[in-house]
Amino acid sequence: MNLKKWLRKKRRQLKLAQLTKQGKACSPKKWVFIVGCYNSGTTLLHDVIASHPEAAHLPREGQYCTDQLLIPSDVGLTRVWALQPEMFVPSLKNEPDAEKIKRQWCGYMSNPLLPVFLEKSIPNAARVEWLNRHFPDAHFIALIRNGYAVAEGIHRKAGQSVEVAAKQWQQSNRIMLDQLDKVERKLLLRYEDLTSKPAESLEKVMKFLGLDIARLQADKHWTVHGETSKIRNMNARSISRLSDEDKAFIRGEAQEMLDAFHYSSDK
Repeated sequence: MNLKKWLRKKRRQLKLAQLTKQGKACSPKKWVFIVGCYNSGTTLLHDVIASHPEAAHLPREGQYCTDQLLIPSDVGLTRVWALQPEMFVPSLKNEPDAEKIKRQWCGYMSNPLLPVFLEKSIPNAARVEWLNRHFPDAHFIALIRNGYAVAEGIHRKAGQSVEVAAKQWQQSNRIMLDQLDKVERKLLLRYEDLTSKPAESLEKVMKFLGLDIARLQADKHWTVHGETSKIRNMNARSISRLSDEDKAFIRGEAQEMLDAFHYSSDK
């Protein structure tokens, strides 16, 4: 670890320790958690909702704004947490301290006085039931995206094989859907609908959250993973990077979920 990273880590540790001792746990009207596999559009959706003047948000994923949640890359699971889900599903052996998380997140929130608190951490797909128990009036928005496009993105950004990336997609979605079955306030969206029918999809999201869609800044350019554009479907470009062999490997690993959501390698 170089000096710059070491200093950043130490500053983070000091701030979290201070928030744990002196911070206050806020009480928003709603906690909103966005969940989904990597490369499924969660960052885009988070940023669009965060543009609403009644939604407070964190400067980065919530897992980096607390010392209570395990970060996949810290345990050698970069973008593939679902390969070892037992490390991320809260249990008696590894249960996070919810009150500490609240104090720490509230210290990082853009405006702790707003009625809606927005959070996005990919491994929270394994913590939906736990979050629902510990965060009052928790609402969950889950995104599903074509597994071929997702696997390509994980492969390209994390260097994982397409087979491993496809397994992550299927396993994480399976866990997420199972967790969502255990809570009441949930909304499941397809990335393809969000990007092809953004107005209709975002109206559904705002209605779910009880927010005025007229105050949402949806019609603008968004920067996601270094690329800036309006809301649009990027599946074709991602899938075009896959070879026929890659597609066969992905289907071999994730056929069950691909078939369940009627996803193919040509859209």
